[in-house]
Amino acid sequence: MKKEKLKKGAQVCLVVLILYIIGQLSTVFQTRYQLASPLIPESTIWQISKQFVFTALAATIVNVIVLILYFFQKYLLVIILVAVTLIADRFIYI
Repeated sequence: MKKEKLKKGAQVCLVVLILYIIGQLSTVFQTRYQLASPLIPESTIWQISKQFVFTALAATIVNVIVLILYFFQKYLLVIILVAVTLIADRFIYI
C-alpha cells in the first residue's frame, strides 16, 4: 500500500515537472514575441530570456534522470529530486 502511494506521488511529481518545463519554455517564447521590435536588440532579448532557458534546460536534465529512477521504482528519490529542483529554481539566477 505504501509503495502504491509513493508511485502515485512520483507520477504527480513527474507531471508537475513537465508542466514546469513547458511553462519556462512558453515564457521564453512569450518574451521573444512581445519584445519583437527593431528598436530592441537581440542581445537584450537574450539577456531577459537566458534565465528561463537555463532553468528549463536544468529541469529537463533532471526530468530525464527522474524518469530513469521512476522506471527503476525509486519513487521516494523521484519525489525528493523533483522537489529540490522546483525549490532550487527560486534561488538560482544567472
